[in-house]
Amino acid sequence: MNYTKIITSTALAATLFASCVQQDKKVDYPFIGMSNTTTLDFSKVEINDSSTVLYTNAYYRPHYWIKISSESYLQANGKKYALIGTDGIDADSLFWMPESGEASFVLKFEPMPKGTKVFDFIESDCEECFKLFDIDLTGKSIYNKPDEIPQECLRVDNGSSMPDPIFKVGESTVKIHLLGYRPELGKEINLYVNNMFGSQEPYTIPVEKDGTATLSYLQYGPANAIFLIGKLNGYLWLAPNEQTDVYIDLRKTGYNIMDRRKDGENVTKPEAIQFVYTTGSYSNINNAIQSPSDNTGFREFSMNIYSGQFASYKTSADDYCKLVIEKFNKLSSVINSSDLSPLMKEFHLLSLKQETLAAIAFGDRIRSYNYMYEKKVNRPSAEDIKELNKIEKIKPEHVAEVCKLFDINDTKLIMGANSSDYISAIAFSGFNFAEITGKTEGLVCELPLVAKYPQKAENGELNDKDIEILKSMKNPFYLEAFESIKKKADEKLAAVADKAKIEETPKVSNDKLFDAIIAPHKGKVIVVDFWNTWCGPCRAAMSVIEPMKENELSSDDIVWIYIANETSPIVKYKTMIPEIRGLHYRFNAEQWEYICKKFNIDGIPSYVFVDKDGKYKLSNEFRDHNTMKSTILSAIGKK
Repeated sequence: MNYTKIITSTALAATLFASCVQQDKKVDYPFIGMSNTTTLDFSKVEINDSSTVLYTNAYYRPHYWIKISSESYLQANGKKYALIGTDGIDADSLFWMPESGEASFVLKFEPMPKGTKVFDFIESDCEECFKLFDIDLTGKSIYNKPDEIPQECLRVDNGSSMPDPIFKVGESTVKIHLLGYRPELGKEINLYVNNMFGSQEPYTIPVEKDGTATLSYLQYGPANAIFLIGKLNGYLWLAPNEQTDVYIDLRKTGYNIMDRRKDGENVTKPEAIQFVYTTGSYSNINNAIQSPSDNTGFREFSMNIYSGQFASYKTSADDYCKLVIEKFNKLSSVINSSDLSPLMKEFHLLSLKQETLAAIAFGDRIRSYNYMYEKKVNRPSAEDIKELNKIEKIKPEHVAEVCKLFDINDTKLIMGANSSDYISAIAFSGFNFAEITGKTEGLVCELPLVAKYPQKAENGELNDKDIEILKSMKNPFYLEAFESIKKKADEKLAAVADKAKIEETPKVSNDKLFDAIIAPHKGKVIVVDFWNTWCGPCRAAMSVIEPMKENELSSDDIVWIYIANETSPIVKYKTMIPEIRGLHYRFNAEQWEYICKKFNIDGIPSYVFVDKDGKYKLSNEFRDHNTMKSTILSAIGKK
């Protein structure tokens, strides 16, 4: 027998068998495409014959909890791979974050094929659950430019100047394109448009199946806007009377996770990604601001006047003025000597000038806030108020010194990152900048004069005397703007004239007001919701509660009462309440103040729950909508 031949054949067979068996697959810090959360990251993915193991890092607020559902799964190759075990965390249990706000644990799933190139992590199918998409196992580490972006959005002239504000009135359209859109990343976009008169208009835009969202609205003058979708937010400029196409690269959600990773061996940290591109008159500055190569400096070049640490509350008015001037000179020198492009230097200098005016105009308020910050005070005591009263007031001569630093009438100060600071300082600080600086025309004269008109026009209250004053102004833009706003307001009011019903507030003393409102509904469960149109959390809560009224909370035994006050602009209020099913009351300032003290309301939304016997109490645990639902169902005997 030829033993050599047998041994050789056996060795060859073993080699062939070994070559057919794939080795375990291990990938450190995989590239993550998109995510609806920044709480989770994976330091390693390991695929072996018995499981797929995710070495997971969690980042969240200290002493708050997170939870991993037992229904979590991985998705790859058209299949789902279920969670089969954990280490360091128990599925479906509250996991409390440590003081550091960082934790690690292991999640084990059914084994995926070792040749898997990309997969998704789905922490069950509930909308709020963690979802990370396109987790790459091929070693990918860079982003490619999306093909969908028009060439005009990719060109940036960094040698140009900041654009001038466009003083026009007309309908603007914003069309948002979400690149790589997945419904799990958000089904609506919140857009907050800040106009040049210091007010903000919030819009909620539903996202279509193709990942686009479109909004048309009346715009007067330039506006800067903040958009929110899921965990993403961005900032852009919008020109009036034109369409702006906005392209948002949702891979920024994955980049935000990877950018947090600490540098080290085998750590994947891709180059910065530009995630917003726009068309339109302000496309050049929008795209320059978002460019990864030239968008630094927002913090480095800022005084950070709202940090609570800008100046000691003990600083005298004279020393505070000197500090503001010193910081402006230092930061402007840093900006001018930086390697930023000419366009971005001008942008940051404008932003610094805006912030500087706010720093001096609101110096008393800033130092008061700094006292509260340093002493860790939320509500000042009598002793705190005594200390706050010692803060030396900023005087017109201090404002005059700061105004010598630059031309405060430069119309480009309407632009820049801190335009609202400039507008607020000039129009609402109480200082007469025109008189202080000897100006007889321009923005410092115009903005304080028209400051009261936006609210009057929005409420349809612009009168003949107001019109005459606006007609006398040198710039016809203001008259056109406020007449357009009033016309729009009148149209909105006419459209809801038969739909917006405001209940008559009972004519009783304030101490009997609440009882008078709920008295007609004795024997029923009553939920009283304190809110206002300008309250974002109130609107968000209503968007969750309204569908419940058609489903699990659909009952004649439940009465919904909504109480707002006169800070809710009447046009906005009347156009909103037809969509909020219930009884609506609008309190004056005295009534609102009394009712807030009665229930010790600390903010809105707040809720008072009235049981069938007429007993009531503040129930702000209802801010958790599941608690609200279960409490109501139990009260009406359905649970």
